[in-house]
Amino acid sequence: MNERKTRKHPSYTIDEKNKIVELYLSKEKTQRQILRSFDIAHSQLDLWVKQYRKHGTCVDRRGKGTKKEIPNKGRPKKLNLDIMSKAELLKYIKSGEDIKKAVAYLRTREKNTKS
Repeated sequence: MNERKTRKHPSYTIDEKNKIVELYLSKEKTQRQILRSFDIAHSQLDLWVKQYRKHGTCVDRRGKGTKKEIPNKGRPKKLNLDIMSKAELLKYIKSGEDIKKAVAYLRTREKNTKS
């Protein structure tokens, strides 16, 4: 009664991924044979091969953050205006005003180009 509507693909360990990539690189099997026998997508195999060539092994990045690569990634933090200093508060208000001015300028510019 509670059947899955989508098919769940198997998950592989790092060692299994490395063996699959080595099979592919040694050309013991064709790409199509590897994809069918291990039930993986060609894009997944391409990703593993790229990682293997770059790092010498497949990399497991599940659960790893990318804060160093993209520092402002994710949802912005809520600001607590009560604990901000006067200088920080003024800077925050000024940035909001600058954004409003830029939007107003772009709207008038857009109206002028349409006319």
